[in-house]
Amino acid sequence: MKKTILSYIKYAGAGLIASIADNLTYFICNHLGVQDSWALIAARIVSLIVNYFLLHFAVFQHGRRKDSFFRYTLLVIFSTTIIYYLMQWLEKLLPNIDPVLIKMGLEFLMNFFNYIAARFFVFEDRKEKTVHEA
Repeated sequence: MKKTILSYIKYAGAGLIASIADNLTYFICNHLGVQDSWALIAARIVSLIVNYFLLHFAVFQHGRRKDSFFRYTLLVIFSTTIIYYLMQWLEKLLPNIDPVLIKMGLEFLMNFFNYIAARFFVFEDRKEKTVHEA
């Protein structure tokens, strides 16, 4: 249990660093005159790469899966899609709630799912039945 809590704290820290990289990239692109949509895409790509490497080397410590980057990318796409559709639904259901608060709440909840998915789907070595974590 203690190992799992420490692993989750590292996971959350990696997410915070990736978020900083995302916002910094967006800020730089935006100030260089890059169109908003392209700046957002660039920021998300940088964030995805930073977060993947932090998870791979610092949190789940060198998962042996050769397809972990592909699996991580699928997880990001899946999570983003779920959050998008839940936001559409909740914004109609709760019109007096700020969409930013809805997004933050959904991302907070999705974070726990993403941790479990990353631990067992992205970085697990199925051949050895081991999970690489802190």
